[in-house]
Amino acid sequence: MKKFFLLLILLVFGTKIRAQPYFFPLKISDNKRFITDSQGMPFLYVSDAAWQLFVGLPLPEVREYFAMRKKQGFSVIHVQLTYVPLAGAENLAGQLPFENFDFAKPNEQYFQHIDQVVALADSFNLVMAMTPLWYSCCNDGWGSNPVKYMKNNGLEKCAGFGRFIGTRYGKFGNVIWIIGGDNDPHENRAEVQALAEGIKAAAPQHLLTYHAASTHSSTDVWGQETWLDFSMIYTYFRGFLKAWNTVQPDVYESAYTEYQKKRMPFVLGESAYEGEHNEGYGSSLQARKQAYYTMLAGGCGHSYGSRFWAVAENKARGGEDWRKTVYQPAANSLIHLNRLFATFAWPTLVPDQASALIVGGPNPFAANDYALAAYTQDRTLALAYIPSGRKLTFNLGILRGAKVVASWYNPRNGEKKEIGQFATNQPVTLVTPDENDWVLHLVSKK
Repeated sequence: MKKFFLLLILLVFGTKIRAQPYFFPLKISDNKRFITDSQGMPFLYVSDAAWQLFVGLPLPEVREYFAMRKKQGFSVIHVQLTYVPLAGAENLAGQLPFENFDFAKPNEQYFQHIDQVVALADSFNLVMAMTPLWYSCCNDGWGSNPVKYMKNNGLEKCAGFGRFIGTRYGKFGNVIWIIGGDNDPHENRAEVQALAEGIKAAAPQHLLTYHAASTHSSTDVWGQETWLDFSMIYTYFRGFLKAWNTVQPDVYESAYTEYQKKRMPFVLGESAYEGEHNEGYGSSLQARKQAYYTMLAGGCGHSYGSRFWAVAENKARGGEDWRKTVYQPAANSLIHLNRLFATFAWPTLVPDQASALIVGGPNPFAANDYALAAYTQDRTLALAYIPSGRKLTFNLGILRGAKVVASWYNPRNGEKKEIGQFATNQPVTLVTPDENDWVLHLVSKK
């Protein structure tokens, strides 16, 4: 069955996967390993954390923002449908999402603006991944809050709000839902479940996932719920001291664990944001690491974040122009990942957890400088992401054929330079071109 599925991908899509345009709504692949568009084309989930978009930018600036992110190769926008109450729930017109925070009394004018933004995103072929009621890690959301908004509204109102937004946005194909938000369900588990089931009942064509607390994935905190379509992993890296839990696995560790569950597709839902904290925590290199680590460890997409996520708060404080937060080095370089993955059938990648390809020089596992690899199921192509300059030894014998063509791919600018051809019957040692991050591209020679 697996061989048949691989052949089907190669016959239909050849050696290349078209990146766009996508046709909505999105679906889950038959083998439960990746997301597709409505025509079965694999969907590369590349999201931007734009959590405050609905309350932070007027429509003309939203259009400008969408155009920027589209040019950079993003396919999904993460946004809070109803902004968290203690941080300022009003939109730019001073409208609240609910009357007296009553989920049964949504404000029509508030949601009319969101209708316009979702329709605009559709015109850009962008998916809106919306969190209905952001739970929050920090006592300022709809779930994590001393006011107990979800408990006070109760099961029926949570379910009713789910049906309301499912019905309202069911006409849009470019919508998926992120339940939760930076936390596990805890004492609001029943209310969260009611919300999700309400959405799914009204909009069964929309995909749903859950954004859990850092170090947890969707499938860590939920069982076999019928509304959960794909999983999100959420972590930083070992040595990251800015999260509530300072023991953070690296992204590839969490991705390996999720891949082994074989339950459903998964994406990196959140990790370090470019430009936040300090250079080590929020560097452009770290943002690229997260993307390549996820994709080579079994994921079908990754999420990027910058200071743009707090666009409403930045404006209120008179902070920097939001446009500067959008054009960051890593954000500009992520399109090169898209272009690389568009050259082959990336859904057939198998993570090389046994380190069969890199047999020397990957650096210690469970560290934020680890080099890792993946190869296609037919073993005609392999990629290795090396986050810093070093000498490595590769066992090319894992690939099919007597020889392979090896090239260096620069993830910062997309340039590719062929190294040469090598026999597969003996190991080869290579040195990265410089001290930056690099991708080794190996293709079997026919």
